[in-house]
Amino acid sequence: MKIFLFVELSKDISKIDLIGIIFGHIIFAVALTQLLDWSWLKNLMNEEDKEKMLKGYNWKDLLVDVSIISVVLGILFLIISAFI
Repeated sequence: MKIFLFVELSKDISKIDLIGIIFGHIIFAVALTQLLDWSWLKNLMNEEDKEKMLKGYNWKDLLVDVSIISVVLGILFLIISAFI
């Protein structure tokens, strides 16, 4: 029954509305990033720990990071395709 709600919702929202919603979220994310103070991030680790972490970072860690990003993007595109 819930699937029919998505179908009805996708009929009500046009592609222009969807593009506007996506760009609105992107603009909001950029604005929020600029407004918030992110200076506390550099104090999370000292220099020795940063160097140790970067030296221990290898291609397997990069592969895991890329796969996580791919899954998140895939889910995002799946949600978007439900409305198109």
